[in-house]
Amino acid sequence: MKRILDRVTSLPLAAHIGAASVAFVGFHVMKARLDESYAASGHPVDYATGQLAFDASVIEGYYRVMQEAGTLEIYVRTQIIDFGFIAAIMVLSVLLGTLAARLNGAGWGRRLGLWAAGAGVIGAISDALENLASFVMLAQPDAIAQPVSLIYSSFAAAKFTMLTLAMALFMVSLIAAVIGGAVRRLRSA
Repeated sequence: MKRILDRVTSLPLAAHIGAASVAFVGFHVMKARLDESYAASGHPVDYATGQLAFDASVIEGYYRVMQEAGTLEIYVRTQIIDFGFIAAIMVLSVLLGTLAARLNGAGWGRRLGLWAAGAGVIGAISDALENLASFVMLAQPDAIAQPVSLIYSSFAAAKFTMLTLAMALFMVSLIAAVIGGAVRRLRSA
């Protein structure tokens, strides 16, 4: 992972900013497609509520609502679309985290940017593992094993935690870059 982050950080700045911009647009395109499919599935609760149920019978109830509406297959398709969104999160995390790192030069601000990238990647991997667990549950939507629902919701909790941490680290790294730049300008004045 360090080798990848170092390689991305060493891209020419214009290419790095351009790639991050394209990734940002791609993220929003995938998010819109995912949100549209999720809404069409008729899942009865929002993403976080559904993913953090930690209870097989509750998840079975959500699936039953979609089965009765005839939209469970749309939900399965939504889970597949989510892999594109996960890839977009992973790429965006690496590009934005390393961009924040390089804006800091050396020091703790740079490390925070790199940690943001790493946390985003771990969050995306957790999301992929959550999706894989959902496919196990969707194979028998009326008879979900409680341990599988715990695994599913645990990966979701890890995803939300790591992506929140990634965003916080990214913001602090950006703030450090702005403060560091201001301090450098004051010292050179």
